[in-house]
Amino acid sequence: MGYIKDWNKNTNTSTTKTNRVFESGSQRDDDTNKPLPSHLDPYVRMRFGYLLRMGSNKYEKNNWQKGQPDESSLESIHRHLAKYEMGDRTEDHLSAIIFGIQLIMKNEQTSGVEVDAYYIPI
Repeated sequence: MGYIKDWNKNTNTSTTKTNRVFESGSQRDDDTNKPLPSHLDPYVRMRFGYLLRMGSNKYEKNNWQKGQPDESSLESIHRHLAKYEMGDRTEDHLSAIIFGIQLIMKNEQTSGVEVDAYYIPI
């Protein structure tokens, strides 16, 4: 899919991007439109990491990367959301929801959706 090329055609070319200049004199390009994975909260990453560890121990490491149908993931997401909404805290339903979303996003990647397909640069 040509998402990036399409966006480049539609971006405002009158906006001049400037390099960042550090005290040392070193320069880097403007990071305005770069992703921010470091902004994922450490607490959330750790909880999700524990869920992945439990799955790895139960099945095998990276078993999820073999792929699962979106329909199965969506059903799981809905079940975990309903249980969370009902007050069930016997398992980490929120991490399970993230896991289901990750499965669907992996399917999108496999089908050719670019990592920045839904990102609209400023």
